[in-house]
Amino acid sequence: MSTWNDPALKKLLLDSTPLIDVRAPVEFLEGSIPHSINLPIMNDRERARVGTCYKEQGQAAAIKLGHELVQGEVKQERVKAWTDYLTANPTAQIFCFRGGLRSQTACQWIREAGTLRHPIEGGYKRIRRFLLSQIEEAPLPTLFRLGGCTGSGKTTVLKLMKSSIDLEKLASHRGSAFGDNGVQPSQVRFENELALELMKSDGFSVVEDESAVIGKLTIPKRFFQHMREAPLIVLKSDEETRIQNIFEEYVSPASFDHLNQSLERISRRLGGVRHKEVSEELKLAFEKPMTVKAHAGWISALLRYYYDPFYERDLKRQQGQIVFEGTANEILEFVTVSLASRKR
Repeated sequence: MSTWNDPALKKLLLDSTPLIDVRAPVEFLEGSIPHSINLPIMNDRERARVGTCYKEQGQAAAIKLGHELVQGEVKQERVKAWTDYLTANPTAQIFCFRGGLRSQTACQWIREAGTLRHPIEGGYKRIRRFLLSQIEEAPLPTLFRLGGCTGSGKTTVLKLMKSSIDLEKLASHRGSAFGDNGVQPSQVRFENELALELMKSDGFSVVEDESAVIGKLTIPKRFFQHMREAPLIVLKSDEETRIQNIFEEYVSPASFDHLNQSLERISRRLGGVRHKEVSEELKLAFEKPMTVKAHAGWISALLRYYYDPFYERDLKRQQGQIVFEGTANEILEFVTVSLASRKR
């Protein structure tokens, strides 16, 4: 059986089965599985001590130390966390890294507390390998790429489509110099979430026309190449609408520092004179009431000097891949018709 065609894991993930990850918090942060919660059997400090003991004294000594560290009230609290979650989520499953000692011990303690559970065979390693195979080996869905000028409303259009993958949402980043939404997930978590979206796509999807990197995260090579070869749909939008969209998405009373810092990061590309112009417009805008009109100056200048030239050059290179251009409603109709004809 192919790695990507594992019926048991496919059902587990497509059913959005709640999962208890009993690995340490540091492991969970490095890469977690969709729909999983971290309720560790050992915290980071305890895991580090057991790991050192294993290297220096062997498995038996490490197991003994683990039981010494997690006993009494500590053990009771962790078992209660698991059983409370299982009560609230009766279909939940449990895993550790390989389906080994940690998840087996957790399930034993849970059974002793009155709830029958068995660990997922192969644990995180097996699930991760399965998800990665959806990107690297499995047949990829037929794609349309959705392009358009900055601020044209591509994300809004994607949200209105049933068959779409929002890469920026998965990456927790808007995909531009000003697009930092806060803390991004790990590369592994991003890949795992993308793999699940591919599994849900039913052979067809629409994605935004992204560059290879979104913030600090890289779109997996095979999928990115598949994207770049896909037909391109271009969302048309006038400047007034684009300014309105950017204002609503990026501007708030507390956003000046973030916007100003983002502007500093592209100052060399803008050039000294243009950077000074946009920077002064930005500062003046925040001295006025919070309206689109007050912020239209710096937004328009930034589009004109920075975003539009890049977009126009990229679009020119892709002229041969454009299959449709239109407004949001026209694009929604085009995709609906295309999907219907594909299913016939």
